[in-house]
Amino acid sequence: MINWSESKAWKENWITEEEIEGGGQATAKVVKNKDTQKRAFLKILNKQGDKERRSRFFREASLYATIKHQHIPTLIESNAHKFEDSKYSLYLITEYIEGPTLTKYIKDCCQLNFLDASTVLLNLLNVIKCCHAIEVIHRDIKPDNIILRESKVSLPILLDFGIAYKKEPDSDFKTDDTQELGNRFLRLPELSCHSTSKQDKRIDISFLGGIYYYLLTGITPSILLNEEAKMPHQRENIVAKLKQSFKGDLQELLRFFDKSFSQKLLGRFSNVEEMKTFLEILIDMHNNPDSSSTNLDIDQLLSTINSSANQELLKNKNLYDSVMDQIKAIHSQVAEQIASAYAPCQTGYINSVEGLKNSLGFVHIGNSSNSFLCSFHITAVGSELVIIGNTKPIYRTELESFVPSEEFTKLVKNIFLDGVGKLAENPEQDTM
Repeated sequence: MINWSESKAWKENWITEEEIEGGGQATAKVVKNKDTQKRAFLKILNKQGDKERRSRFFREASLYATIKHQHIPTLIESNAHKFEDSKYSLYLITEYIEGPTLTKYIKDCCQLNFLDASTVLLNLLNVIKCCHAIEVIHRDIKPDNIILRESKVSLPILLDFGIAYKKEPDSDFKTDDTQELGNRFLRLPELSCHSTSKQDKRIDISFLGGIYYYLLTGITPSILLNEEAKMPHQRENIVAKLKQSFKGDLQELLRFFDKSFSQKLLGRFSNVEEMKTFLEILIDMHNNPDSSSTNLDIDQLLSTINSSANQELLKNKNLYDSVMDQIKAIHSQVAEQIASAYAPCQTGYINSVEGLKNSLGFVHIGNSSNSFLCSFHITAVGSELVIIGNTKPIYRTELESFVPSEEFTKLVKNIFLDGVGKLAENPEQDTM
């Protein structure tokens, strides 16, 4: 039974037994009840004068009170229901969990074997399934917020619902849209400032994929794509670690992470059950490995995963080629119209998964110094395809829906015609 306490401060019933390193939102302690001598975990809101944080603190206490699950701590006492009364110093007290955080556990043992890591993930999936069933999204799943009770992989306990979202008819947490949420363990784009997708359940599912990756490799995923446009499981030495851990077809394990770490929400696991089903298949493959999948060459594996996990980037590259083909076609049409005086020219062609650059223009047939070039740069920016001409964005559209419209054709044609017009006005000058 939950005791919604009328105490104005936690010290009325509890004494400090041990200080714990807390976060920016709250102070944490191990405390002991003055009457029963029972140990418990105490969390005290730091900025007691902040109305929004007081309201969120009540939400957190309410979630502990609402979600009944063996892998979530039991709420013992809180006065957070008094969040509207500034006379109350808000706190919450949950059962004390004996055991290390995942961070400490992995630091001590480096990484888990495949089956132990899968056991942790299966249990966490069951917790999140329970949360999602009542429209609760945790949004801060990381190794520091998971304790292995009694150091058992079968007993992961999920903590800290401080930035959790609960879908309610009368809730008003619009500040989510303008705040950056999440954690440094795995930065997700949908939790960034001004994102409108901060209440998507796939956030928790991707965090769980990150936890699984961390358990198998001992390395934090950090970001979905690094400076080399590589996903976490594509980075140096990671495939070798995964191959050492998993006895089944490694391509399937890599495909699991393809879905866990997709840049776009549409590419991720759509719900907990989908990830759980995939994980159960992987466990079966590990327990009953196909002999043909155990002797794969590591270089071949790296080549395959780099090509499969980069499908989205390669798709963009093909799109860049298509756009440049359209620009070249317009360039050729203009060249035909002015062939009596100017010849087409191009230079600086660079084509990669990060973008395509090419300079197109014209040169006077009798004076090579009388020339015009426009430097085009085609690239993906978020969900948009952006076309830049001479360092200035000139056209953008949805990445998935580029069609050479009349507007686009007219725009590019005018760039070429304007450039040639300036050449005609100033025959001795280059126009870049």
